Amino acid sequence: MSAQVVKKAQPSRKGKKAWRKNVDISDVTEGQEELRAVERLIGHTGEIKDEELFTIDTAGDLNVKRQLAKDKPLRVDEILQQRSAVPAVQPKNPFKKQEITDKVASKHESDNIQKILKRKGNQQTQSQPKKKKVNDKKTYDLWGQEESEPVNDFLPTQQKPKTPETIKQKPAAATHIPAIETPHGGASYNPEAEQHQQLLAEAVKAEERKAEIIAKLHEQLSYREELKLLASEDAPMEHEDDEDVQDLPTDDQETKKMKAAKRKTRRERHKKFRLASEELARKQKLHEKAIRRQIDQLREIEAEIEQRANELDALLEKKEERKASEEKKGVKKLGKYEVPELPIDVQLTDELCATLRQLKVRVIG
Repeated sequence: MSAQVVKKAQPSRKGKKAWRKNVDISDVTEGQEELRAVERLIGHTGEIKDEELFTIDTAGDLNVKRQLAKDKPLRVDEILQQRSAVPAVQPKNPFKKQEITDKVASKHESDNIQKILKRKGNQQTQSQPKKKKVNDKKTYDLWGQEESEPVNDFLPTQQKPKTPETIKQKPAAATHIPAIETPHGGASYNPEAEQHQQLLAEAVKAEERKAEIIAKLHEQLSYREELKLLASEDAPMEHEDDEDVQDLPTDDQETKKMKAAKRKTRRERHKKFRLASEELARKQKLHEKAIRRQIDQLREIEAEIEQRANELDALLEKKEERKASEEKKGVKKLGKYEVPELPIDVQLTDELCATLRQLKVRVIG
């Protein structure tokens, strides 16, 4: 009995839905896949000429196979050439501004807009609404919470500058120094003898300090006379060096004998080792003896340390007192510049006068 050919069951194709579901489109999909494979290799066939797609071999060549095998590209180039010739889909640029197009409203939309305008009592023609200006500038809320910035563990954290406490405090000089100082009693046109002598002594001390400073500056800037004698002392030293060089032995054999190391005997080596060990033991004993002496003198050392601590505390108190007194006197420095002291206004004994009419006007500067 011959095998019967089984017919493929034909499903129903009545209606669009059943037709789409049961229609056989395998041949169409295969053709599309072949077409896509060709496009991946050579590109779109509609844009390529027929000469580039097909070649007619009119005369065969036996050496073609050998030449192809000889000129075979590298495997790396073959892998790189297996790229699709179809250009990639360009993604939409989010930063590109949208092109403005004149969109025509439908009749229904235009009728609704006209009705709304009539209802509001506005009979003007339709106009496009103005766009609101958006302020892109960043604002900062003073009373809001601070935004937490990302912390990088590899970079040091930026610390805010700390304001010194002295900014909020009133300077000590403002409370202790009056706004207008009263002059010394010895600066009067008819002063008392004691006050006048005191002011004269202060003026003399100030002039002496100035003279000392000027003398020190002249001493630093002046050319010392000892340096002038150096040039004359260098000349005889050169001749003495030449004589010393001439007196040195020039025989190479003598120098070799001096450099040659004398080999020590066994007895000398033992003696050197014994002396070194004795020296080490002696130093160790001295060190232990010094430690015992320090232990015995522990109370004395504690007393010295306590005395030194008291001296340092006294020095610190004196330093603080001196600093407080200087603050009361006023500022003596502005940065790197020193505030100059005003000269003492005092008259000599011969310049004193009995009345104001005899007083001579002087300009201090």
